[in-house]
Amino acid sequence: MLRLLIQLLSFVTGQRLLTPEQAKKQQLELEDLRSKQLALEALSNKLRGEMKRQQAVTREALKSRQGRYEKAIAAKQSEIHSLNETLRQLSHSVDFETQRQMKENTDLLAQLNWLSGAIAHDFRAPLRAIDAYSFFLADDLGDKVPPEAEKSLEEIRRNGKRMGVLLDALIEYLRLGVCPLNIQSHDLGEILTQVINEHFDFSPVPIEVKVQGQWRFDKALMMRTFRELIDNAIKFSRDAESPKIIIRQSSPNCLEIIDNGVGFSDEYKAQKFQLFHRMHGNDEFEGEGIGLATAERIASRHHIALRLNRVGSQTVASLQLPENSNT
Repeated sequence: MLRLLIQLLSFVTGQRLLTPEQAKKQQLELEDLRSKQLALEALSNKLRGEMKRQQAVTREALKSRQGRYEKAIAAKQSEIHSLNETLRQLSHSVDFETQRQMKENTDLLAQLNWLSGAIAHDFRAPLRAIDAYSFFLADDLGDKVPPEAEKSLEEIRRNGKRMGVLLDALIEYLRLGVCPLNIQSHDLGEILTQVINEHFDFSPVPIEVKVQGQWRFDKALMMRTFRELIDNAIKFSRDAESPKIIIRQSSPNCLEIIDNGVGFSDEYKAQKFQLFHRMHGNDEFEGEGIGLATAERIASRHHIALRLNRVGSQTVASLQLPENSNT
């Protein structure tokens, strides 16, 4: 009956009227919604608080990291500045040392030129006089020259000429120590082949070349080094049974010239690269003790180690580039 009355009133008024049960149910739903809304607002406030806290932590971490980065950058900048200053000082020192060495080389070349002139005129004049007067004496005596005296006069002239050769070698040896170097990269096999073709085309000893790769050196000077070492190998191996010379590389930075000649005695080991030192008598092999000294002089200008060793029945002349060399 109550429900019917409510429906009638709803029809008359045009508004929806609720029964007490419906009103109570709707009230409970509204209260539940308000409770959920409050919980949602509390959760939202909590999330906002947590976000603010996380933002504060992040800002602090970023600030701390930025501080560390700024300190690291400052330290690196200070290190770079210090390195630049060190580099500037080193450059200044290198420039100063280069200028000093250039001045020393210029002074040495001037002294060498003076010495060359002195030898060419002052030193050679007595030698020319000795040779000329010995010739005049032999001509004046004619057929009356005793055999022993004639032999002595020939010996005087021979030693005078030898002295001239030694003086030339001394000047050249000194020049090799101060002359400027034109360092370039060269094909090692091609250079050795060129040396053999130009100087040993008719060698009595067969020469086998097993070389490849690029080395950096002054072409003219190192060609002379190769020529002196090959000539040395030919001279001491040509009388051997089945003589042979092998030019090979034990490594990309080490060149070996090997012969099966007579070699040398260990008693001369310390003097083998000394100028005018001979490891064999004049009656055994020709030469003035100039070739090996010249080769070693040129090699040392290139910071190349020249070694001469006896290995079994073979003599090995090795040229070793420095470890930090770029071939």
